[in-house]
Amino acid sequence: MKHRLFFLGLHMIAGWLSLRLAFAVRFYLGPPPSTYEGMMYMALPMSILAKALAADLAGLTRSMWRYAAFPDIRRVFAASAGGSLALIAGILLWIPHRFPIGPLLLDFLFTFGFFSLIRFSGRALFESQKGFRDFRSRKRLPVLIVGAGDEGELAMRYLWHATARPVRVVGFVDDDPGKQGRSLHGIPILGKRADLPELIGKHQVREVIIALPKAEPPELRRLFITAVEAGCRVGILPELHPTDSPSLHQNPIREVRLTDFLGREPVKLDPAPVRESLTGLRVLVTGAGGSIGSELCRQIARFPVAELLMLDMAENALFEINEEITALPNAPAAKPLLCDIRFPGNVERLFLETKPDVIFHAAACKHVSMMELHPLDAARTNVLGTRNVIEAARRAGVKRLLHVSTDKAVTAEGNAQGIMGASKALSERVVREAANTGGQAYGCVRFGNVLGSNGSVIPLFEKQLKRGGPLKVTHRDATRYFMTIEEAVTLMLHAETLQGSGEVYILDMGEPVSIMRLAEQMLQLSGKSKPGNENIEIIGLRPGERLHEHLVSDGQTLESTPVPKVNRLVDTPEPISREELTRLLRALEEAVEEMDEKRIRALLKNSRTQDFSRRA
Repeated sequence: MKHRLFFLGLHMIAGWLSLRLAFAVRFYLGPPPSTYEGMMYMALPMSILAKALAADLAGLTRSMWRYAAFPDIRRVFAASAGGSLALIAGILLWIPHRFPIGPLLLDFLFTFGFFSLIRFSGRALFESQKGFRDFRSRKRLPVLIVGAGDEGELAMRYLWHATARPVRVVGFVDDDPGKQGRSLHGIPILGKRADLPELIGKHQVREVIIALPKAEPPELRRLFITAVEAGCRVGILPELHPTDSPSLHQNPIREVRLTDFLGREPVKLDPAPVRESLTGLRVLVTGAGGSIGSELCRQIARFPVAELLMLDMAENALFEINEEITALPNAPAAKPLLCDIRFPGNVERLFLETKPDVIFHAAACKHVSMMELHPLDAARTNVLGTRNVIEAARRAGVKRLLHVSTDKAVTAEGNAQGIMGASKALSERVVREAANTGGQAYGCVRFGNVLGSNGSVIPLFEKQLKRGGPLKVTHRDATRYFMTIEEAVTLMLHAETLQGSGEVYILDMGEPVSIMRLAEQMLQLSGKSKPGNENIEIIGLRPGERLHEHLVSDGQTLESTPVPKVNRLVDTPEPISREELTRLLRALEEAVEEMDEKRIRALLKNSRTQDFSRRA
């Protein structure tokens, strides 16, 4: 309240001064004629009241003084114009003599000037104090910004206005020929990206901010390595979307992450086929609280589905994704279903109650080393749980289902199959057998690791770095396939539109990535890289892990589909017979009931997983 009264008083003084100065200037700084002087004194109370009221209505008396910005000019203009118009209205009503026009025009100009001075003086004072402190400081950090576009300008404003540390932006680099030799807010554009090493040395730069949101991963990698090798810290400013509201009170600059330049350029697919496929349907996602399941829910929520059914056994994860989805603008009807797929009665009851049209089955135990220690859970969830989902779906009349699988399900020469992979391979058989028997559009989609998912290598490395290291690498030659969660789910949704019966779809994962190289890049990002990789410890492959992953078994081939980066598995041996699969599942169920882990291991390992895929 004191703040508001203080600024109300300032604007009242501005109302008095603006009219007095207007008369003084109109009459060449001399006293006005007595008639006009009387009119001026009659109008002064009106000017004081009108200007103060206009400033208050425009919010100028409630704004934070030091955070004035360009949008405030509109409010200052509105308050000035409103106050001046109110003054004119008062003069017309209460002053019987003809009031001179010249002072009224000048009054508006002086009002706008005084209001602007009041609004922006706090920011000017703050910036002058900060600039003086930074000038006196001998530890001002020389910063170079890569990119002189909107993001580069935002990064510069943040570094100047909001960061507490003293910095000195020495300049920008940008490849646009039209920007060379020019300046941005008085800061010169020093050259192009190719000049970065020379400019870092010339200006003794200690930090580089990459403000190129549309740069390709290879270009980001090159800029990052150039800066790091020159001894600079690196920050990045991501792309600004139309829904973003950049604020200097929130740091728009973040540290570079490995995912910024590890991933491939995601394929851009027309969402129309998915929209057409899902519009008006009830879509159910199992494992909705997990990495893949939650991203499925986010992307499905963008389409006009009749209802989004989210099923998970983890109460907290289910609560969080439900809160996130329901808070979205134009969110579809959403319903959380707390259910454990290991209990067939519960699954069937929920499916019969909710009547889903399409199911994305993402619920699974996926940690390789953990499932090697706990084969009972792998069999109970991945195999029997998938069977429960399939049988409940058939009884509920669900015509379409896509089962989320993994490259761990593949057998290949020289790569033993672990418990998790064997359980997922058998779950694929369960799905395909159901499709072949009933003719429904039940299929599987298989892909490798997703960047940043729970339990994946990058979050694990980040935790190890926070603990001070070292980074633990299983083998110097180990490789893995990687894809972003967003791209994997986008391709998965498009694969489902193919509605193949008994098909196994393989996502194009690109080239495998060296885990050792990942660790080295993580250390570079953190600034903890040492000669000879002293911060990396080779621990050996853990139980169930492979040196290399494969997306198809030996002797299998792929064929393309109408969806880019989605292939179909073909040219494979015949699967085991329906009777053999039934006997295997019955035996596995008995072993689970008896908690006979030795027998479970034997059943999973000897389930002829190499024969599961469909002949073309």
